[in-house]
Amino acid sequence: MRPALAAASAILLVCAAPLRAENYLFEGKWDCEVGTFTFTDSTYDPGGEVMDILDVARDGSTFVLTFADDYQLGLSMNPDGTMEWFSAVSGDSFTCRPLP
Repeated sequence: MRPALAAASAILLVCAAPLRAENYLFEGKWDCEVGTFTFTDSTYDPGGEVMDILDVARDGSTFVLTFADDYQLGLSMNPDGTMEWFSAVSGDSFTCRPLP
């Protein structure tokens, strides 16, 4: 009985954690006209204070990142490998180029 319970617990733990097979397309360092922006799967660093990403919503090649205080920014991946960065709060928009 105990091995079955342990196996069931392991399955629940694995199923409870969301897994991603691939990195988000926006992950990495980007030259975004006004500075270097760095994205991981859980943080955004615009060159100053690192911000925790609380949610990522994807619609095709566009991502909406949500941060503390419901701040959001949009990232749209372009066919040429660049990325459009947009903040509805400030109205700013930048074309970002990937950095090595």
